[in-house]
Amino acid sequence: MITKEIEITKEMLLYILDQIHEAVHIVDHRGIIIYANNGAESLERIPKEKMVGKDITSIYTHTDYEKGSLPPCLIVLKTGIPRINENSEYYSSDGNSVNSIVSNYPYYIDGEDNEVAAVLGISENINQMKERLIKLGGIESKHTYRLRKKLMKNGTVYIFDDIIGESPSMKSAVEMAKRFAAKKMPIMLYGETGTGKEMFAQSIHNASPAMHNNFVPINCAAIPENLLESILFGTVKGAFTGALDKEGLFEKAHGGTVFLDEINSMPIGLQAKILRVLQEKEVQRIGDSKTKKIDCRIISATNKQPIEAIRCGELREDLFYRLSTGIVFIPPLRERSGDLGLLARYFMETCNEDFGNSIYQISDDFQNMLSQYSWPGNIRELANTIESSMNMTAPGEIILSLKHLPAYLRNRFQQEIHPETLGDFSKPKDADLPTFSQPNTGLKNMVGFYEKALIEKTLSKERGNVSRCSVALDITRQGLEKKIKKYGIDVNKYRKNSTHE
Repeated sequence: MITKEIEITKEMLLYILDQIHEAVHIVDHRGIIIYANNGAESLERIPKEKMVGKDITSIYTHTDYEKGSLPPCLIVLKTGIPRINENSEYYSSDGNSVNSIVSNYPYYIDGEDNEVAAVLGISENINQMKERLIKLGGIESKHTYRLRKKLMKNGTVYIFDDIIGESPSMKSAVEMAKRFAAKKMPIMLYGETGTGKEMFAQSIHNASPAMHNNFVPINCAAIPENLLESILFGTVKGAFTGALDKEGLFEKAHGGTVFLDEINSMPIGLQAKILRVLQEKEVQRIGDSKTKKIDCRIISATNKQPIEAIRCGELREDLFYRLSTGIVFIPPLRERSGDLGLLARYFMETCNEDFGNSIYQISDDFQNMLSQYSWPGNIRELANTIESSMNMTAPGEIILSLKHLPAYLRNRFQQEIHPETLGDFSKPKDADLPTFSQPNTGLKNMVGFYEKALIEKTLSKERGNVSRCSVALDITRQGLEKKIKKYGIDVNKYRKNSTHE
């Protein structure tokens, strides 16, 4: 039986710090980590023994990196001003992305001229915080996304956390890309148009040791052949009429990454010069007799099977072998149908933020349509479909459904999706049709009555919005306006007294 008074000891405090969820770092006046608890090890995914004794800047780097800037804890060390509850995104030295809420506090030693002796940093992993709240019933389980992406100093906006996908094929592609990112070697991305090749390229760059330097993209198919060489290699004054001393993209990307999109569209002769850049690690400006050493990674991309591009004479075989030391296949959307709902919700939430909408659900029939379509335009086509449909919603609506699908998209989907499996969503359902009890006075009168009632019902649903009504009825706006005039329908009545919910 313990009878004496318990004293708080250093060992007890260290034990307590190791039990809490939050990550705790202590950085001394030199910027060296002198303490890290178990929570820090869990957050950074680095053994704490490897952190203690290291300079804080060697452990992590912010994604909002700016040359000359300091990590938040070193700013507190310099200014003595606490920084509380900051949302911090960064990569650890092992390439792991971390998103946390961080507070940094200065620590002073009496009699030391009031200088900051150390900084105490307390961080909590946002994902772990969310998991605990879900487990305790504090919030509903839902996916969250980095909706607002800002341009980083290296010319990129995407990191691996922005790539949405839970399907095995997508997880495999991301895992492979992360593995290659840490190694300084050429990487080739293969994926159909609209699968997100540049997002992968930017994410690879931002997970690499070269993330602080420039990411320089160029679409080889979009630049005329006579300009592409000068853009890539640069020019010297007098090389041709109007030529100036100008660095090319390879020089601009020194220390960073050049992204050659649609490499198979590059002229074969120019591909030979790219091969020389890879072999000699130097470039020669057009009109110059000297060469310049460069040090940059090349990420290339093709929307055609590389072997097929070689067979067709679009891609040099020797260049392919040099560019594809690491190759990542990005799966098309039709092969990752399990991700459709995640992606659709992401685009929906983005539109809510951009357009001020309040749509929080996608109807079953809309989801059914998404799952049955083959998506030849992949994610880019899906984004266009969701955004176009979101533009057709009315104030107060909370569900995105097939009635919001614009006519030109409706026709495109119907060419592929069979009505017997999905239902002919271009036509109103029976429950939506107007009813009437007029005596049978002839087909012409009955059709006119029906047409007027249908227009009035649709105007009511669309709150008097003639444009949306014309889309819902699959008729031109001019044609609808003629019918409104013919039947003497007062559109303003539906704008004031809408029954649409």
